[in-house]
Amino acid sequence: MLGIGLGAFGPGAAGAVVTRLRGESVRAWFATVFDWRRPLRWYGLAIAIPMVGALGVAIVVFSLVGLPDSSSLGQLAPLFVFNLLLATLLTGGNEELGWRGFALPHLQQRFSALTASVLLGGVWTLWHIPMFVYDVYPFSPILYAAAVVSFAVILTWYYNASDGCVLGAVLLHGTINAIVNVPAQAVGGAAAVPVSYAAILAGVFAVLAALLVVYYGPKTLSHRDVVRPRWTATRSADGSASSGRFNSQHPSDPSD
Repeated sequence: MLGIGLGAFGPGAAGAVVTRLRGESVRAWFATVFDWRRPLRWYGLAIAIPMVGALGVAIVVFSLVGLPDSSSLGQLAPLFVFNLLLATLLTGGNEELGWRGFALPHLQQRFSALTASVLLGGVWTLWHIPMFVYDVYPFSPILYAAAVVSFAVILTWYYNASDGCVLGAVLLHGTINAIVNVPAQAVGGAAAVPVSYAAILAGVFAVLAALLVVYYGPKTLSHRDVVRPRWTATRSADGSASSGRFNSQHPSDPSD
């Protein structure tokens, strides 16, 4: 558990260290990461999108096992709230300070949003290898990788569409962690499902990610342009530097 807690803060700590080593302002980077000023609906979407995915998972699970009784669902509600707070504040959502808060904007300087998502999903998967080594995750690493890449696409859409709302990404990541196992818990655990629960998760969220790619296109995964680093100077293809330091001004009403 100590390793899980420390690991959740690892990507953000790495982002701060690399920013410093590059001779850039860590304070300016923090200002972009903790810039919370977005329309309230973006925080609502950060919770709603994982719930839509979990609903899809529940439909598949309940069609295979049968509907759970209402009392079991009622008992899971307090557990979900506890897990949401835990996953958002301590064991998962914090990774977003590094993943979407640092790595994604840098990757989007060189790659399309979809390619950046796949690359980041790969690194995100590798970061969790210890979870398999110590048998914390009892499912297939391949299915886990497929699910994580799908999550990365969804989070890239959210990040670009919300004009770089990292705190919203933290909430979205935490909600995913808290809710994806609720359908299995409602029927007595993943072992009660006659097919691989990890395969159901990966399949449902892959469909959701694919719909975003088809609708918005792989270049930006959003009706807006991709979000690039705003806390430092950027370089064009010919190597010339241009000012890109943090600017707190952003459209107050992203339209995606």
